[in-house]
Amino acid sequence: MRWLIFLCTMIVCVCLCTTLKVGVYHDPPLIDLSGGKISGLYAEILEQIASENNWHVEYVFDEFGALLDKLRNGEIDLMTAIAYTQQRSELFDFNNQAVIINWGVLCATGRLDSLLDLQNKIIAVVNNDVYAAYLKKQIEDFRMTVRYLVVEDYERGMEAVKKNRADVCVVSRIFAEKNAPRYSLNITGIVFSPVELRFALSKGSDKNQMLIQIIDDYLYKIKADQKNYNQLLSRYLGTYVNVIPNWLKTSLLSLVLVAGLFALWIFSLRRAVAVRTKALNKTLQELDRKNEDLTAANEEIRAQSEELENLNRGLEKTLKELQETVERFTQSIDFFGQLAVSTKDEEFCWRFLKIVRSTTPDCSVAFLYMNICYLQTKDGVQNISVLDKDLSIKDGRTEEVPFQIQSIIHAPIYETINIGSDKDSYLILLNHSEQRLNESVVELVRGLFNIVRVFLKMRNYEANERQFVTRMNDVLMTILNYHEPYTAAHSSRSSDFAVKIAQRLFLDDEVVSRVYWACLIHDIGKIAIPREILCKNSKLSPDEFELVKIHPVIAADLLEKAGLVDIAKVVRHHHERFDGTGYPDGLKGEQIPIESRIVAVVDAYDAMTSDRPYRSALSPERAIDELKVYAGTQFDPLIVQIFVELLTESKEE
Repeated sequence: MRWLIFLCTMIVCVCLCTTLKVGVYHDPPLIDLSGGKISGLYAEILEQIASENNWHVEYVFDEFGALLDKLRNGEIDLMTAIAYTQQRSELFDFNNQAVIINWGVLCATGRLDSLLDLQNKIIAVVNNDVYAAYLKKQIEDFRMTVRYLVVEDYERGMEAVKKNRADVCVVSRIFAEKNAPRYSLNITGIVFSPVELRFALSKGSDKNQMLIQIIDDYLYKIKADQKNYNQLLSRYLGTYVNVIPNWLKTSLLSLVLVAGLFALWIFSLRRAVAVRTKALNKTLQELDRKNEDLTAANEEIRAQSEELENLNRGLEKTLKELQETVERFTQSIDFFGQLAVSTKDEEFCWRFLKIVRSTTPDCSVAFLYMNICYLQTKDGVQNISVLDKDLSIKDGRTEEVPFQIQSIIHAPIYETINIGSDKDSYLILLNHSEQRLNESVVELVRGLFNIVRVFLKMRNYEANERQFVTRMNDVLMTILNYHEPYTAAHSSRSSDFAVKIAQRLFLDDEVVSRVYWACLIHDIGKIAIPREILCKNSKLSPDEFELVKIHPVIAADLLEKAGLVDIAKVVRHHHERFDGTGYPDGLKGEQIPIESRIVAVVDAYDAMTSDRPYRSALSPERAIDELKVYAGTQFDPLIVQIFVELLTESKEE
């Protein structure tokens, strides 16, 4: 009677629910949406069930995560190939029979031996994927640092790894076996989260009991026919399990083969042992004879050992001297590596004398530079004195000591060695030892002194060059001040902030210097613009504006002719815009020199906050708002951000 009632109920439900909305997502070979049609293991099973029960299946296509949301909200009735977990069973109803068991794997282009290899990797995961959720928990438990790239499906994950947007992707074992070769990926040995793949239904639906019963009955039926079930799996998964498994036959055959090989190995081992024993006995006899020879040799070695000890003591002494030489050489290398144009004369001279003293420990050393004598005695005492301009010193060894130096040093001097013929610099070695100073040491000191002389000449040349640039800029600024006083004052105010921005960007000293000078003279080209246009108290006409726009080109031309090519390039482009609509060359973004982008921001701010003939000055707050509005179009947004921070810090101080 109960079976009759159940059968009637099923017939009524089927009649009332002829349409079934099924959510599917691309997950070959379980569900394959390639070629515009649905195929795959679960698709075939669902079509068979629908055909036998007169269902009309309406497929709903979407991403995996979106379909789970639709199933949770009751927008669809059923989803296929869903991993069963206790957490999901609280959100959805599941049938009881699983088609297959699946688990998660990691795919990568390289090799992964354990979960710990995922440290600092980018992992591609599918939203709401049970394998991805399990892996995330494992990574959290190990307190590792990774980044996740959320993708639509497994294929997008493999594609992300192939294109180097991710280091590894999380997919199911079945999907990996079928698809990893297409993307040239390796299936790693890291597996996790084995789960049953079942059919999931919208929670609490009235027709779920009927649908679950029909699906479970069908799965039970096809699993009962083991051969047909295995053939079904083989079509999609590439595996086939015989009704009578072959593994047992293979195992027995392997066991017999191993037993035969083992017996053969035992026999061969016995023969090898016999042969080896005979050889060892012969070797033992030879060793006895050699032992007698070694005893005789040992006596000879003892005699040679005493001789080696004597040699070793000599080598230790030589090694100590070599170490001292290497240490002095290292100090010399460090000294020359730290040479800087900005080093003060006194500091430079004392450091140089310290190096020379380490090379000639028995000498006092005097360095004569620009009529000043820097003297360091053997005992480490330092002294500075002014020498006679007419002092004449000849290069080479001598017994004479300059009077000014002799009056300072009271220890006996047995030898004086003068190095250098340059009238501006000399080096004098005052040997306090009765032993003549080795010529190789003198040549080493002479080499050090020659390097120092070259450096001093280079430093003087660079100082003269900087002085020339400074004077040239002063002349240009004076000319500009006569032509238009406002522009000169404007340039001076802008340069301080320009330097601070360059330093905040960690630019090197040479670039910072270039920013400073360029900011000072960036408007020098306005000397070619009529004063009535520059001081006009109304809007410029198009022709007048075109005339004003040539001032960066004129300024760059003037600076290039003065030999200031690097500064000329910065000045030429300080009116370019970040979006490429500026002048004179329409450069865009990173094409514009960083120095020019800095000058553009501070130039605009100072112009806005200063009175002009045609308008009053804006407030600093209003000017900052204007900079922020045009960040990314007229100005480099990073430089605007740093400039605003500097203004804020200056205001707080």
